[in-house]
Amino acid sequence: MMRSSNSFLPVRCLFLVLLAWFIILNSTAFPQTKREQKAKAKQKTTAAEEPPPPEGGATSTSHLALPFKRLWKYLTDEASTLAPSIDNERIYLPLAGGRVICLDRETGTLRWISDPGGIISSQVAVGEHSVLIATQKISDDGSEAGGSVRAVDKSTGLTVWVKDYTRPFSSALVLGPNRIYAGSADGSFYSLNFTNGDVIWKVDTQDVVRGRPLVTPNAIYFGSDDSMLRAIAPDSGQLIWKYQVSGKIVGQPAIDEHAIYFGAGDGYVYSIDFSTGKLKWRSRTGAAVEASPVLVGDLVLVSSLDNFVYALSRLKGDRVWKRRLENRITSSVIVEGDANLVAPLRGDYVAVFLNADGRRVNLFKLDKDTEIVADPIFSNDTLVLATSDGLVVAKAMRPKDQPANAKK
Repeated sequence: MMRSSNSFLPVRCLFLVLLAWFIILNSTAFPQTKREQKAKAKQKTTAAEEPPPPEGGATSTSHLALPFKRLWKYLTDEASTLAPSIDNERIYLPLAGGRVICLDRETGTLRWISDPGGIISSQVAVGEHSVLIATQKISDDGSEAGGSVRAVDKSTGLTVWVKDYTRPFSSALVLGPNRIYAGSADGSFYSLNFTNGDVIWKVDTQDVVRGRPLVTPNAIYFGSDDSMLRAIAPDSGQLIWKYQVSGKIVGQPAIDEHAIYFGAGDGYVYSIDFSTGKLKWRSRTGAAVEASPVLVGDLVLVSSLDNFVYALSRLKGDRVWKRRLENRITSSVIVEGDANLVAPLRGDYVAVFLNADGRRVNLFKLDKDTEIVADPIFSNDTLVLATSDGLVVAKAMRPKDQPANAKK
């Protein structure tokens, strides 16, 4: 007699029940799809990138202490070590390939591209209606073939005028009333006409002038590779005084009602009486100082190539505090309110410290394997960073649970 197939049903049902229980028990341990695996990996990454809490319960009223949220990123494989420039509407980014691109400040949309020819030799200078681009010309054999300055319309990117020079400009172009001031690879400091680039006067030094000048109504102060800080008359270029140190002077000096402050390649920060050129004090760091000092309250904040940020007494130069970071610091600290922001060169983060004692109150991390390659900018709560991957723009955002009219 043949057995009915229905007799196998209990066995089949038991097998299906056991299989179902096996799947349920193991589903909590192993994601069943690639999407779930990516989601879990993303959660771990996000948790790892959350900034650490402020040190020692430090608090700040500065906008630099607010969480930074990335607004947009402009990708490029032509990252330049020259800092971008900004105005109220646009960001001007020099590229290593010799072009300058103009991006919308809010959205990152490309507005125009300018290709002046050669290599961009200094940060773009922003005027009222035009921007100025300094370039180094290259001959067919790869050698230097002079320099030029090109004025470009801010809205269209079209050339307004261009002027050629025997050697390229090696310092930042700084704008004054109808003037352009800049140091040159020929060892001279120039005053140029803003409307056409013609030379008005020049001051000879003994070496390349890389130092960004400080332009005031009464004097222009600039450093040179000949280790000299000079004060000259704005109208004529006549020398007022000069002060010799033992290392190159690259950073822009800072000034108050009593003195002028600057750092040098000899590792010292100097305070000089701005009317007489006499030394008031000097304070030693552990390496060359290429950044510009920043004055806040009774302090001088300055970064050094020894990886430290120093807070010095403005009166005597005594050290109030110092703070070590993981990378060299070539850019100036950015001060807003009671805090300052530091962006180490080739680092993947920016850190914010209290001016008073150097405790950290904020940290903003970039994507993995992304490095900062130029000086940062902070303007109207917007942080602009030139990185190895392109331009990163972030904004200091107030927490959602804090009213917009809360006391700062």
